[in-house]
Amino acid sequence: MAKDDFGEKTETPTDHRRQEARRKGNIAKSQDLNSAGLMLAAALSFLMFGTALRDSFAKMIAGYLSKPEIIEPNITFLSQHAWNLSETVAGIVLPFLAMMAFSAIFINFTQFGFLVSTEALQPKLSRLNPVEGMKRIFSIRSVVKLAVSLGKLFLVASISIMFAWSALREVLFLLERDPTEIYENITGSTMSLAFTLAIALIVLAILDFLFQKWKHEQDMMMSKQELKEEMKQMDGDPHMRQRRKEAHKKLAQARELQQVPDADVVITNPTHIAVALKYDPDTMPAPKVLAKGKGEIAYRIRTIAAQYDIPILERRELARSLYKDIQVGHYISVEMYEVFVEIMAYVYRLTGRTPPNLD
Repeated sequence: MAKDDFGEKTETPTDHRRQEARRKGNIAKSQDLNSAGLMLAAALSFLMFGTALRDSFAKMIAGYLSKPEIIEPNITFLSQHAWNLSETVAGIVLPFLAMMAFSAIFINFTQFGFLVSTEALQPKLSRLNPVEGMKRIFSIRSVVKLAVSLGKLFLVASISIMFAWSALREVLFLLERDPTEIYENITGSTMSLAFTLAIALIVLAILDFLFQKWKHEQDMMMSKQELKEEMKQMDGDPHMRQRRKEAHKKLAQARELQQVPDADVVITNPTHIAVALKYDPDTMPAPKVLAKGKGEIAYRIRTIAAQYDIPILERRELARSLYKDIQVGHYISVEMYEVFVEIMAYVYRLTGRTPPNLD
């Protein structure tokens, strides 16, 4: 295991550590995958637009050769011809450039998603440290990168030699054929070689990417001391405390709302505050607050109560007192009990249920 000043790194990196590393541009990526993907994209582009490219160039050259014009030494003539040539070349080249740009964006997006980090571009004096430079040169990552580069060189050379040897006999007879056949033969052989090389390099690049992912995960590992220090920093961050507080509040509110269907009555203010109450004389010493809330929570309490046909009564002062003084899960105070007896009597008359003995 890798070690640092804090000890052995055995702990899985936290989400905060991952987010900080990503913000700084420290991610797992393979440059070889980019190169191999762009090579495959170039081969596909030529396969898709190669015929149009040939025809466009042939038409452009034929146009200039079939109608020779006297070049006039004036800016209007030269500008017009330069513009026409630019339009023709742009129509041929732009599809290639668009395909390559899309491929580059797609390959990077599949590796690490959308990411914009300016910290990776900032100069760091630590990069000029010769000791750290030597560590990077003789690191596992560098050794693997060297091995992959040598593997790519050997693979490209082997495939190219095999293709050249197999195509040698046909090349010797190309001079006896017409230009169209020569073009098709050379194009077919070149495309086969390009696709074979691209697929082979992609296989190597995928292996390199998997290694980069594994190495990045190992570098992100934390020691127990680092984990403790991070927890201390997060506890001291007011933003983190506020986020935890809000998360706990939302969780508590969700649990409260799940109890609203068990309520006997909902007291409102009428729209700003809502308090759900329940009373079972056999199991409860006094009525209990099941849920309460303001604004959006009050609206959701009223909505649930309406769905379950729970009576909703407007009692402004009582609703404010219940919301302010009684916590969820607690029983109402003695001062409110007399008012609640009147409310429950009304509720039982409204619902046709037999009222319990509330005395």
